Amino acid sequence: MQRFCFLLVFCFSLSLFAQEQKESDVKVGVLLSGGGARGLAHVGVLKEIEKAGIQIDYIAGTSMGAVIGGLYASGYSASQIEEIVLAFDLNELITDNFPRRSKSFFEKEAAERYALTIPFDDFKFQFPSSISKGVNLYDEFVKKLAHVHSVTDFSELPTPFFCMATDIETGESVLLENGFLPLALNASSALPTLFDPIEINGKLYVDGGVTNNYPIDELKAKGVDYVIGVDVQSSLSDRSKLVSAANILMQINQITITNDIERKRTKTDLYIQPTLNYYSIISFNDAEAIIDAGEASSKKFAPVLEALAARQNTKATPKKHIPPATEIALSSVDFRGNSKYGQNYLNGKLRLKTPKVFSYEKIQDGINNIAATKNFRRFRYTFEKDTEDFYKMILNLEDQPFDTTIGVGVHYDDLYKSSALINISQKQMLFQNDLASFDFILGDNLRYKFNYYIDKGFYWSIGLESEFNQFSADLDKKASLINDQGGLDFQSSRFFISNLSNRFFVETLFREEFVFRVGVEHKKIIMRSSAAINSSEQYNYLDDSHYYNVYGMLNLDTRDDIHYPSSGVYFKGDFNLSFDSSSSRFKENHSVFSIAKAMMGYTVSIGKNYSFSISASGGFTIDTPNRKALNFMLGGYGNRFLNNIQPFLGYLPLHTNSNSYLKSSFLIDYIIGGDQHLKLTANIATTGDNVFQSDDWRTIKHTGYALGYGVNSFLGPIELTYSFSPEIEKGVWYFNLGWWF
Repeated sequence: MQRFCFLLVFCFSLSLFAQEQKESDVKVGVLLSGGGARGLAHVGVLKEIEKAGIQIDYIAGTSMGAVIGGLYASGYSASQIEEIVLAFDLNELITDNFPRRSKSFFEKEAAERYALTIPFDDFKFQFPSSISKGVNLYDEFVKKLAHVHSVTDFSELPTPFFCMATDIETGESVLLENGFLPLALNASSALPTLFDPIEINGKLYVDGGVTNNYPIDELKAKGVDYVIGVDVQSSLSDRSKLVSAANILMQINQITITNDIERKRTKTDLYIQPTLNYYSIISFNDAEAIIDAGEASSKKFAPVLEALAARQNTKATPKKHIPPATEIALSSVDFRGNSKYGQNYLNGKLRLKTPKVFSYEKIQDGINNIAATKNFRRFRYTFEKDTEDFYKMILNLEDQPFDTTIGVGVHYDDLYKSSALINISQKQMLFQNDLASFDFILGDNLRYKFNYYIDKGFYWSIGLESEFNQFSADLDKKASLINDQGGLDFQSSRFFISNLSNRFFVETLFREEFVFRVGVEHKKIIMRSSAAINSSEQYNYLDDSHYYNVYGMLNLDTRDDIHYPSSGVYFKGDFNLSFDSSSSRFKENHSVFSIAKAMMGYTVSIGKNYSFSISASGGFTIDTPNRKALNFMLGGYGNRFLNNIQPFLGYLPLHTNSNSYLKSSFLIDYIIGGDQHLKLTANIATTGDNVFQSDDWRTIKHTGYALGYGVNSFLGPIELTYSFSPEIEKGVWYFNLGWWF
């Protein structure tokens, strides 16, 4: 009996000890609210929680709180998250500024012609649903969370995690705790009007802060005993700041969120509200100061945090450093949701030939190629584990509901004078991957340009172009076109050129970066000057002929900007074979002749505010044509001159006229601040007959120097340039407004 009683007491004691042990093992949950840039204060708070030695058993977040919480849950330490955040240019990430290299040559030209492009459908203008698609930001989520791509249940992350989102169609608050982690973070932080809604399993989600910015009830339901809540939500504004309809609407939304958090804060065991009075939801440039503010506010609670850590049986282990992910092995790519654009087109844009190991930069380039087409309203990609070493890439797409856009632009320069452009573009006019575009240009020189293009990516694409271009220019008295006219005494030095071109071509990508094109072309060229005194005609014609050509072109362009590049390489080589050409004005026809030309350039950044560009171009003819319209003519300032006319600073347009030339340019671009540029340029050239068949190419015949100031505006570049040439002995001013077209 005594033994039985002893055993009973012993077992009861063990039970009490175990119960006491269990009660002292406190499970801690951390809740991070949304607040835009103010949410970066969460990083500072987490640093103090780590310093106290607290083991976080569950972490939950909304909006920016979800982003910081998700990174922490994946295994990053607070210090690593701080490094990641401070390395980001968050203002750049939230925009849709896709690299210029992501666009096809056709898309580059379109993007660098129009100041404004608006979708047009069913006789109505369609305005965008958000400022940004958030593609660049999502790419960073994918790259930074590469080490947990195989985890689809967020409770199995190094730290269990969930985040909140809002179903935009039902208005319900939704808890996201499984799936592809980068996509969940993207949905939770998709601030309405700034970002498009994010689609997950057929549902459209926006920022979770709209309906539940402080999900404490959901966190407690996960079995935590102690909740540390961090509130970075902006406080209500006083009447002095409620001066606009936008501010009032924001205040109304803020009232709901603030009242909800006030009600829930009583359920919070430790409530931390960092002092962030000087920062707004868009103060991303103050990231370091906001993190410091979160850390400083948390230091006040250091004794409480240390006491909490002492109550935990499971001690926090130091987080391991997570190296940056550089590549991923893909077994296949699965396109879903698209109906308008075929598999070949999408593969041609994505440029990922599986199975293969790809860098994340390569994948991002492919996604940018698709995004830059603007053919899809929504697009996100995820990775699913396929085999032990490979993932399947799933690209979910939603086609744009419109196929028509209207573009406008304005331009002024000293050659074309005032111009206004109206464009209408129609996708899928005849075939699945086609685009038809028509530019009508009004002003001092009436012009047009029509393009029809069937884009097949890696395969042979097909194009059809028709273009009419014309301008007139005053020549310097030393210009070749005046001095080579057999002593004719011109009434004026003004020359007029018109050009009608029709082309059919096929082209393909070569080694992913080069574009190779072959085609046939018809040209009708008129070139004339004012009448000579000893001539009975009203005009003195230099050319009035039809030309029939076969041509080939190889083009490479990796510059990050066409007007103010800071890096990149440019190359374009052309060979043109002209067959029998006819003219009703001249008795003799042209003989068969050829024209070969090439230009190349390289730009490199020098420090933060400087870039240096060097370029060279040259050309020659074989069996020179009878007339001068297709000769190489140098002079003037421009970006898109006609035929073989080339800009040359220090001279007026069309100053030289020869069947061969060689030119080099050197440019230093200093970024004064923002989009302002100060450019110093020098160019040298030699021209003449058969420059490359003699030593003439060694002799510099033409020089010019220029200093220019430019602003990169939404209309395009606005520039004023002064140039001088020792050969001309007088200065020349150039003014340009807007994109060239």
